[in-house]
Amino acid sequence: MWKVGACLGLVLSAFLPGQPAGASWASDNCHGGGWDRETWKRSQADDYAMRAVGEGYEWGGGCYKLNGYDDTPNTPTDGGGEGADCSGFTFKTWALDASVGGGGFHFWEHQKNIHGPYSTWAYYDPAPSYPFRLIAKTYAATAFMDALAERHADWGHVALIHQEGTAGSDYIVHARNNTMGTELRYLPYRSDADYKAVARKNWTAECYPNRCG
Repeated sequence: MWKVGACLGLVLSAFLPGQPAGASWASDNCHGGGWDRETWKRSQADDYAMRAVGEGYEWGGGCYKLNGYDDTPNTPTDGGGEGADCSGFTFKTWALDASVGGGGFHFWEHQKNIHGPYSTWAYYDPAPSYPFRLIAKTYAATAFMDALAERHADWGHVALIHQEGTAGSDYIVHARNNTMGTELRYLPYRSDADYKAVARKNWTAECYPNRCG
């Protein structure tokens, strides 16, 4: 079953601190930065997401070393280990601003330990002011780097479409859980009635800076 072991997902609306108090792998290794950008394309986001495949997972985290494996496989959830959780991974991949409702693009290095202000519930049921919105969950309406999100009473999950598939399945890139880490997998989230489709607003056109059309 594809639901087993899904990302716990943050159900908190408050902005989380970058790491737990005290010494941890994250405090020793996560020294990345971030900066505003004028543009951010779906293809750039996809490349950003794929670079994290094979790395770890951390509830509330957001830092990757990018060496192809999980540096902290035995670290307890929320223990300052390597990786992001599903909502933090989406936040960084979409180059979202750290303020709730903030627009524009803000690039975060993989080594920056930041989760962002949006829980899985926020992606599932976005406010009008958020920089993402719900769309139809059809192949005609979605594109790569749109997301599929589910919500339950005390947990949820959000996952990014790397490549659209067929018959209700897609190649999904997501921070899955502490066992599987951040992965690319062919999964039937689209055909699951619990999932909604959500899209980032205002992607930069792939043809930029050339004339489109």
